Amino acid sequence: MRPAEAVANLLDPRGDRVTSVIPPGYESYVRVLNPIELRDGSIISWTEAVSRNGFKPHAWMQWPEFEASNRVEFWKEPEMGNPPVSLVQHLIEALQPDRRTHYFASWAGYATEIREPTVQFSPYYREMVLYTGNLVDEDNAPLLPTTAAGRVPMYWWPSDLRWLVGHDIYARSLFVGCSESTAQRILADPNLDAYAVKASDEVLNEEF
Repeated sequence: MRPAEAVANLLDPRGDRVTSVIPPGYESYVRVLNPIELRDGSIISWTEAVSRNGFKPHAWMQWPEFEASNRVEFWKEPEMGNPPVSLVQHLIEALQPDRRTHYFASWAGYATEIREPTVQFSPYYREMVLYTGNLVDEDNAPLLPTTAAGRVPMYWWPSDLRWLVGHDIYARSLFVGCSESTAQRILADPNLDAYAVKASDEVLNEEF
């Protein structure tokens, strides 16, 4: 069985829980929100933006909720399904990957250069292609696992599946399944807008 098939078979097919995006069985689960780009090109976290406007941030903030409570003319909507470079770099550092080969899965429509059989992933049965690469160089500096189109893969994980990162093509955040110690590193990183979530939490469809 190919690595992508093994991951796909572990996902909850119901499609509305964290375990539909990240397999069950991890000690901890984390949601990491894509930062918001301001009109001047700088970025701000959802947590900071919501707090500035007198609202209480929480793990399951959604963009329509944010739009309704903020002056959106000052920011750009976060790109769906493609976490920014800065987020990926900091997340790689928190995950502390080794220099061995890692596995990546991208929606076939965003990785047309990869001529491999596809595998369906929950929750929306996206057709995914599998490829491999490294997450750090010989100096342990982060390497961005992008496709030829410049997009971050939807899933990435080491061969032992000690952690797994995943998101949907319409998501404005990503999820990580990992150990408690790894989750604490992610949550403690001031450059990551991250929240602990539960495997049983409902994941709202962001395709709107």
